[in-house]
Amino acid sequence: MSDLLAQRKDFKKRVATQPVLAQRRAINPSTALSSRAPPRQSANAPHIERAHEEASVLTRVHQIITFLKQSQRPCTADEIRLHISEFRDDGPEFQHLTNNAKVIYTAKNNTFAYRPEFDIRTAEELVEYLRKLPDRGGLEVKKLADSYLDTSSVIAELHKKQRILIMSDKTKRPRYIFYNDMALENAIDDDMKTSWLQLQVPDEPELSREMERAGLKRMQAETREEKEEKDVKKTKKSSRITKITNTHLVGIDLTKDYVPEGK
Repeated sequence: MSDLLAQRKDFKKRVATQPVLAQRRAINPSTALSSRAPPRQSANAPHIERAHEEASVLTRVHQIITFLKQSQRPCTADEIRLHISEFRDDGPEFQHLTNNAKVIYTAKNNTFAYRPEFDIRTAEELVEYLRKLPDRGGLEVKKLADSYLDTSSVIAELHKKQRILIMSDKTKRPRYIFYNDMALENAIDDDMKTSWLQLQVPDEPELSREMERAGLKRMQAETREEKEEKDVKKTKKSSRITKITNTHLVGIDLTKDYVPEGK
């Protein structure tokens, strides 16, 4: 019995002399992240933020101009705000619009309107514009793309009524339109039409001979091109350069027959 008591006492003594280990605790990730120092801001961050803001402003300006074009009339700032809530009288969008070449700003009424390249709204206005063009020149159809006209239907209707002339592209779509001056319309005799349709254009070699017999000259541009081609053939020579690498031949004219000295 005394031995057991002695062993027990000895065990307790050994346990008391053992080092004490600190208890490890689990770390909550959210707590750990919040305790860290905030990340350092990049030096380019302000510039990137300003670029994003400017891009957003330009996007809103484009949306407002599209709205004005569809409206086809002057719109107030309040009407614009119904579509673009960020639009303010002291905002950057306002400054962009007042300085935009595609926008007509009226300060008196504080209104904005779309300005097309050609402010043509009716078929009659289009005919009148073509009539007043210098030298009765034509108008490229694609320039009417941002006008208030239904371009395709208006051009088709005016052409059907023979009020305009059309020059089409390879796909048969109108490319240029011209004013059709009806005062130049002269009646042509039926015999004249028949004679004209019976005429046949000869082939190119025969055409040259027919022109010579009639005392007509060919176009100067065509004859000049042929002359230039002949001149190029005459002046074309070999551009090859002969380089002498044998120094003992220096001073000898190789274009002549070689005759040794003393003979």
